[in-house]
Parts: sequence; structure tokens; C-alpha cells
Amino acid sequence: MNTTGDFSEIKIDSFGRKYRWVRASDGAIAGVCKGIGLALGIEIWIVRLIWLTATLWFGTGILLYLILAISLPRADRLDHALDRKILGVCGTLSKRYRLEVGIVRTGFIFFLLFTFGAAILVYGLCYFLIPKADESGKSLL
Repeated sequence: MNTTGDFSEIKIDSFGRKYRWVRASDGAIAGVCKGIGLALGIEIWIVRLIWLTATLWFGTGILLYLILAISLPRADRLDHALDRKILGVCGTLSKRYRLEVGIVRTGFIFFLLFTFGAAILVYGLCYFLIPKADESGKSLL
């Protein structure tokens, strides 16, 4: 079984949006390592070894895995990737600026951790200040 992918491993949902950073639907736990391995084009066992090393040596592997499991959409549920999780700010940002929603959500979670909660205020302000995008991903002018 070939466990590598290449950079052409881009998933497309039914609306035509492209996703490269997704969790695999058939991964060992949540599909994070397999999804990263396929997205980067490297063997999955190497990603799992790096994760295990980070978990045992630095202790950050579990936190990073949980963050990615929460923020990256699953490959078999891409039609629901932009559904609202809290207020829908990350989905709105990803549609408006044509970014992958998993990257936007992961960035916000890291921002939340590094600012010790001040990102909640920024998130709330973004909800009111960022214009909504239509379903096709084109911004409203």
C-alpha cells in the first residue's frame, strides 16, 4: 500500500473549493498524521515518528495533535468544513480571502494560546467588522 501522496493530493468539495490541509478519514486516531503526510508528500510513519518524538521529548505533540484534530476538516466531510463552529469568523475569513479554513482555525487557536485569551476580543470584533462573503467565496463589495 502506498502511504505517500504528492502536492496534487488536493481535495475538492461539492462547491468547488480546494483543500490541501485536511485530516484523513481513515487515520489511526483522528487522521491528522496521515493527512499531514499526504499533504506534504512524505511517508506517514515518518510523520507519526516525529509526533511521537515531540510527545515524548517535548510534550507538545499531544497539544499540537489536538489543535489540528479540532481545526482541520476531515476529507470525507469537506462540504461541512465552513460550517459555523462558534460565530463563523474563521469560515468567513477563509471564504472572503480564499484561505483554507483549517489553516485559519489553526492560526486562531495558536493566536489564542499565545495571547492568553486576548484573541477572544479580536474574534468578537472580527465577527462585527469583517464583511460577509457569499457562498461562492467571492467577497461582497
